[in-house]
Amino acid sequence: MKKTLISFLLKKSTVLFAFILFPVFLSAGGAGTTAANFLKVSMNARALALAGAYSALADDSGAIFLNPAGLASSNKKEMGFGFTSYLQDSKMGDFSYACNLGENRFGIGINALSITGIEKRGTTDAVGIVPKIGDFDATDMALTLAFARKNGMPEILENVDVGVSLKFVKSDIDSSSAFAVAVDAGVIYKMSEKTNFSMVIQNLGTEMKYEDEGDPLPLDFKFGFAHRYSPRLNLLAEVNEYFNDEKFYAAFASEYWMREALALRCGYKFGYDTSNLGNEVGLSVGFGLKVSGIGIDYAYLPFGELGDVHRFGFWMQF
Repeated sequence: MKKTLISFLLKKSTVLFAFILFPVFLSAGGAGTTAANFLKVSMNARALALAGAYSALADDSGAIFLNPAGLASSNKKEMGFGFTSYLQDSKMGDFSYACNLGENRFGIGINALSITGIEKRGTTDAVGIVPKIGDFDATDMALTLAFARKNGMPEILENVDVGVSLKFVKSDIDSSSAFAVAVDAGVIYKMSEKTNFSMVIQNLGTEMKYEDEGDPLPLDFKFGFAHRYSPRLNLLAEVNEYFNDEKFYAAFASEYWMREALALRCGYKFGYDTSNLGNEVGLSVGFGLKVSGIGIDYAYLPFGELGDVHRFGFWMQF
């Protein structure tokens, strides 16, 4: 059978990014400043309630933001929306859509972060005071196009779903703008009916450059685990390594379906600065409700003196 361009990208590019280039990333150099850090927390409410330990479980349209391979876990059309009142009076929102495209799955996602009313100050005057001269806004946005295929590389290993996505990132601060293009690639290996393993590379792309200064995107490698302990209980784990930031996180979570329509979720992510932010930082809890292909999700994260995060999500399958 003649290979299509999409099939070629799914089968070959994902393997290239996930396996061949990984040793190169491990040898990447020291910590530095990264741009578009909203990409680190771009996820739906269900994933956030699970402390982000979601790449091996991802089975809804929100997989676009965490592991494009997860789109292959469903064959239904799905649309999702999310909203967050984030830290320091910032706002976050997301939209995701997934559908079949021939033998493949296609997804589109949009996520954005907005901060308004930031004080603008001038230079120091004669008495050493920096006067306020107005306000400005800052907005970050990413558009993601994703493709996934179930059992995408049988010639290498059976039961491996693969996915790749192309991401366009734009950032505006006052009157300055920056733009970047990035690629995500992921796999989910279904070792058994109960156990999945995942591997994802995210934000591999160009720098965000404001005028003459540029910073890289937060390049991330994730390895995840999901185990269906019982028909009602999912146990999850994930590790994240941000190469440019030299940050490492480990997360553990569980999802328990009390009934088919109600899920309780909790998780904890290690790696935050608990000495300054408090021991509760890293904790996440939430719930999900679903009836007849329509669902509502909620997640809560305490962040000490920085405030609390409340994320709401709505999705529907049709």
